[in-house]
Amino acid sequence: MVVTMVVTMVVTMKILAFDTSTRFLSIALLEDNEMVAEFHEEAGMRHSEILIPRINDTLEKAGWRIREIGLICAGTGPGSFTGLRIAVATVKGMAAVFPDKQVIGIPSMDAMVMNLPAGRAPVAPLLDARKGKVYSCVYELSGDEPVRVTDYLLIAVEELLGSLSGEVIFFGDAVARYREALDKHPLARYTEDVDWYPRAVHIGRLGFRRSIAGTDTPESLEPMYLHAKECNITKRKRG
Repeated sequence: MVVTMVVTMVVTMKILAFDTSTRFLSIALLEDNEMVAEFHEEAGMRHSEILIPRINDTLEKAGWRIREIGLICAGTGPGSFTGLRIAVATVKGMAAVFPDKQVIGIPSMDAMVMNLPAGRAPVAPLLDARKGKVYSCVYELSGDEPVRVTDYLLIAVEELLGSLSGEVIFFGDAVARYREALDKHPLARYTEDVDWYPRAVHIGRLGFRRSIAGTDTPESLEPMYLHAKECNITKRKRG
């Protein structure tokens, strides 16, 4: 009798993820959902100078070559206009040199909320957009991925607070600036005890899961500016 053995090979996806939307530069390498190496440090305004060298350092730390990467994930903002342009330009440049790579953009706020533990009240980043406005988005934290319950917003704090129908916990760099308004609102809570800066490991994990449904093309990848001249203030919605 001849016994035939079938061997199933499990092929993992090697992922490069990075975010340049804030003053932190965050880079991570993942195999599927598991982090292999990470760089996460304050970079100020030096993203353009150090992004590529730090990517190379992180690859060397993991013993990887750029040719082995299957998926490139970049945080698309909102955030620093310059930082977002650097991220998108870097993805486009890599894709031009290595056209076999898949690419996907992940809103940086989606990654921010993954720094918070699940099982809390709805949460929302509160990021200073200047000129009296903030970037924000309300999420529910459940399961492996945050559930967005509003659009991504560029909005005045008073309008944002006026739209609340339940308790929301705010976090981010605009909390200190608008603490008085938050203190006065009965449904607004806030925390300053969280490292809210987006981490590339979360960009990579979200990118890996979302890439199953499809990826972007280098040509379609664009920063999420939410600038007033490019979009209208969005209204609260479910979905």
